[in-house]
Amino acid sequence: MDHTAEPEREILNRCPNVIYIYDLIEQRNLYANLEIGSVLGYSVAEIQDMGSELFLRIMYPEDLQRTVEHQQRIAAAQDGEVCEFEYRMRHKDGTWRWLVSRDTPYRRAAEGSVVAYLGVVMDVTEKKYALDWAQQVLNKMPNIVYVFDAHEQRNIYTNGQIGELLGYSLEEIQAMGDALLPTIMHPEDLSAFPGMQQQIAAADDEDIIVLEYRMKRPDGTWVWLQDSVRVFVRTLEGKVKQWMGAVQDITERKQADAERESLQLQIIEAQRATLRELSTPLIPITEGVVAMPMIGAIDTQRSQQMMETLLEGVVQYQATTVIVDVTGVQTVDSQVANALLQTAQAVRLLGAEVVLTGIQPQIAQTMIQLGIDMRGIITHSTLQSGIAAVLRQHQQMPEKFSSTYR
Repeated sequence: MDHTAEPEREILNRCPNVIYIYDLIEQRNLYANLEIGSVLGYSVAEIQDMGSELFLRIMYPEDLQRTVEHQQRIAAAQDGEVCEFEYRMRHKDGTWRWLVSRDTPYRRAAEGSVVAYLGVVMDVTEKKYALDWAQQVLNKMPNIVYVFDAHEQRNIYTNGQIGELLGYSLEEIQAMGDALLPTIMHPEDLSAFPGMQQQIAAADDEDIIVLEYRMKRPDGTWVWLQDSVRVFVRTLEGKVKQWMGAVQDITERKQADAERESLQLQIIEAQRATLRELSTPLIPITEGVVAMPMIGAIDTQRSQQMMETLLEGVVQYQATTVIVDVTGVQTVDSQVANALLQTAQAVRLLGAEVVLTGIQPQIAQTMIQLGIDMRGIITHSTLQSGIAAVLRQHQQMPEKFSSTYR
């Protein structure tokens, strides 16, 4: 070999990748550099001695047909066109190695057909096993792990847990493409999704954004999910291109929260009802007579409660007389006075009369100054005197009734 060829051969032999020339017609290796010994454990001579049985002897059986298809692609390739191929070959020690070759036409026959091709091989076994290990880990994780492409608006990766959690296969998820979210996301959450995307787009690389939304299972039930999102890939301009998320099912927690909230509302409503009863108590005195002592300030809400309680009491106890005691009311303005008058009018519409007791001197002066018309309402200075007067009246009613029709 001349002096110009020797440095080139030395360069090829020191190359960290396998370089070879393969004859398509004779189906044998024409050249391989020394690196093939590091990758497959065979010497160049051993590789070439295998001749046309090279692939049959060391190629992984399932990759044989793919090798034929790969060679057909090379035969149809243009000069300079690169055809990439991933496959497995058996090392001399019996282990399988994952290889990736980048092949291109090297020599053509007179009529132009490719008769040999040149290839560069990289050993990707460790990377492949690492990826397989990572895939196994991801598939065994209790959470869904996914990568979402903001431009394509679809998942470009999802681990195997999605089937168990949502009931869809990986193929079904991938087949939905950009229709994934419109298909299975709750309409209310789908309308909020642009806002979620804006939040992610504004995030820093180290930020973790926690989102909650609902997804529909194939049986039509809704699953609440909590999604911890982080930026995964950015464009050259720095915009978020893809993000990854870790999703867990929080349906049971949401249901428990809803039940707890409903129970709290029931408790609050029961407390309100109790307070209403305490603030506007209705006390049966005798048959046909009920009394309501008022204490403290009377606002719009309490006056409404007072009217409702009195009207319900008149119906419930079949009352003919209602005693409203305002001894505990310290101030009376036009609003309070009007509330008392409206209550009295409503009670009379049900066939009962109102007796107002406990009006203090300052309240009486205020009512006069306000021009409140108290005609039609019986008043007594104290609750005791009012009750005594009403009881005497009720005791006399049978006598009046019998004397009228005697």
